[in-house]
Amino acid sequence: MTLQTESLDRFSPRRKGINKLNPDGGTTGQKNDPLKTVTKRVEIGFPGTPDEWREAEAHYTEHTLEILGQPVMEDWETPYMDHLADIVTRNGGTILEIGFGMGISSRAIHKLRSVRRPRIDRHIIIEANRQVADKAREFSRNAQYLTEVLVGFWHERIAEIPDESVDGTLYDGYPLASDEIHRDHLPFFEHAFRILKPGGILTFYSDQPRSFSDEQVAYLTRAGFQESKMQAIIVPVLPPPDCKYWQYNTIMAPVVIK
Repeated sequence: MTLQTESLDRFSPRRKGINKLNPDGGTTGQKNDPLKTVTKRVEIGFPGTPDEWREAEAHYTEHTLEILGQPVMEDWETPYMDHLADIVTRNGGTILEIGFGMGISSRAIHKLRSVRRPRIDRHIIIEANRQVADKAREFSRNAQYLTEVLVGFWHERIAEIPDESVDGTLYDGYPLASDEIHRDHLPFFEHAFRILKPGGILTFYSDQPRSFSDEQVAYLTRAGFQESKMQAIIVPVLPPPDCKYWQYNTIMAPVVIK
């Protein structure tokens, strides 16, 4: 698989006119209008309260995870999650993962072993849905590295993570309101900056096909990250035609270094 890599010095999202509603910035060859994925999820409906999501049944199939009818994860994401796992573990040490889902990225994190890669000492997973958290605990019992599961929404548990204690963090939460679609990761950035060690790495499910959006760059720089230390890796993916949350044939894997 050939991956394209762009830094902000070479591929400025501002020069592309990218924004939160048109994340492709006019790139040709993509499959559908991104607003369709917004409409589909709004039509499904969101939980009335956080507790409704917390206690809801998690419906797993061989290829998907749905909660309250929302398409939380599908296994076409596997190659993308493999790249996020590779990014977040580059420094070894302590890894914080937001959202367990189908466990695709967690399994990838624990498969990455190399004499050239620093050893992972600890893997912390924060998961809001209780049934999904049970799956994460089951995973942790036979995990390659010490793994701890914190049950709750990330904003409820993040204060328990000390300043500058994390070597890499991966955010893959899920929007719980219509105004969070393609944007739920943005409030996490300031907390990521606090908990990451100098040189620590942030990556996240980007909701962008090829590069950082203006809004993402704004939130990242406001949190304290520098544009010169942001890199976009373009990963080819093959979502099914009926996928409700992604309709592009690429997705950007971010590398953001503190």
